[in-house]
Amino acid sequence: MVNTNFMRKIIKLTRNELVEQIRKSITKNINEVDYTADVERGTQPREFQVKDIFGPTYSRYIPNDVIRYMRKNPAAIFQRLFDIYGEEAFTYLENARDKRGGSSSMEEPMMEATEDDESDFEDFDDEDDSTDPLMEKIKEVVDSDGEFDESDIDDIFSYEGDIRQFRGSIYIDGVVPETEDKEFDRKAAMKVMEFFAKKTDANQYVGGVGFKRRDITKPYDTDF
Repeated sequence: MVNTNFMRKIIKLTRNELVEQIRKSITKNINEVDYTADVERGTQPREFQVKDIFGPTYSRYIPNDVIRYMRKNPAAIFQRLFDIYGEEAFTYLENARDKRGGSSSMEEPMMEATEDDESDFEDFDDEDDSTDPLMEKIKEVVDSDGEFDESDIDDIFSYEGDIRQFRGSIYIDGVVPETEDKEFDRKAAMKVMEFFAKKTDANQYVGGVGFKRRDITKPYDTDF
């Protein structure tokens, strides 16, 4: 007979603790929505206009980087809308212009671009030229002689763009108990190396092991 009784864990919170948990949840949501890879540049006036496209209900859930991309790449956005809706896109534009009380002519005066928009059109005509957060991270680490963390390596190994394959060597200084059979000791050292190699998810192999010796011209007894 199977016992179907399950214990339920009851958590009791004071009013202040409940308020604090709600505050943390709201702060976390705001931080996620406001995340941007371009923290040096403030929100532009036109970005507020673009964000209004999604209305008061959904605009707060649209990440700032998405809004910035839409502002920087209007031609790409309209192109993709046309790819989806085809000739109906012109009907939607006509209807939108009529609701706005515009002329029936297709030759409408262009909205004057701000200085920031003009520079963006030069640098961000399409998605291929837009900022790649991963490439920005790699550049930052390389230029500052910093270090990648585990999530950076995951992002690099799963990158879907053009890649350049490489093979490198990592040398490890280690020890194994010494026996009278040096080649046996070498096999034991290889097993140690295999242990360390398996710690990485990268494709890897152990090339060889050299024992130290007192010869400054050739400090190891074999090449590796």
